[in-house]
Amino acid sequence: MSLKARAQEKVERAGISNYSFDQDVLVMCGHRYTIEVCECGEPECDGVRLRKNATAIGRVLQ
Repeated sequence: MSLKARAQEKVERAGISNYSFDQDVLVMCGHRYTIEVCECGEPECDGVRLRKNATAIGRVLQ
């Protein structure tokens, strides 16, 4: 399963329906998140980390 598909599954499992993808960036509730591999090793980890994309915030403010 691709990283993007795992991120989509994670969002849907959380009950969030207002999201989309712009290339490989998750856009959810007006915020952009970079999708990364999580290698924390926790038994319940789904292998996906969503990191708020601060670069997009800077572009909006300029």
